[in-house]
Amino acid sequence: MRVRLKRAGATFLAALLLFVIVVGIFLAIFQCKGRKTATVSLGQKYYFLVRDCDTLTAGVVAGDSYLAGGAGYLLEEEDAVVLACYYKKTDATFVEGTMSANGVEVRVLEKEAKDFFLDGKKAEEKDLVEANARTLDEISRILYDAANGLERSSVTQEGARAAVTGAVKSLGGLLTQNGEGHFALWNVALRRAMRRGREIAAGILFSKDIRYLQIELCLDVLSIKQYFA
Repeated sequence: MRVRLKRAGATFLAALLLFVIVVGIFLAIFQCKGRKTATVSLGQKYYFLVRDCDTLTAGVVAGDSYLAGGAGYLLEEEDAVVLACYYKKTDATFVEGTMSANGVEVRVLEKEAKDFFLDGKKAEEKDLVEANARTLDEISRILYDAANGLERSSVTQEGARAAVTGAVKSLGGLLTQNGEGHFALWNVALRRAMRRGREIAAGILFSKDIRYLQIELCLDVLSIKQYFA
């Protein structure tokens, strides 16, 4: 009799465990199906002109690059210093060839913004996230033109200053539109860029400083996914 009871008890526990597992799987499937998802489609592609370095030489390479007229932006994850950023590969490779011919070892680093997913409440912000990425891309191109114009003397100090202050104003507009919530971390990146823009606009403008801000915005576009993960 006891053996039968034990067997019956074991059977009941096994059935109960199976029931719990099935219910758990059903709830998980239901939650996944009911959870909103959205794909953020980007596509921006940038060509960075870089000089390779290591931990010990990074500061020296960045300083030398800046003194030579490059942006001197340290890109730690690539162990490289960025001199400039281009939107056409032909432009980047042309400058690479010219500098290499003059004995400066540089290379072109191609990076593209990848699509990514938003889920839950964040999925509702898809259009605004994409708008932020497009706006930063557009601002970076304006700064690129301003830096080139200043370097070639086709843009005056005041013209370049207007471009930088306009960039700061546009970033501020994004902050207002974004609000906080899901954009809290991303807004930190925008505020950082705004501070740098104000610092640049406050003094004598140099093309390398404008390029530095341009590069920062391009890298923000490329890394936007991490702010909404």
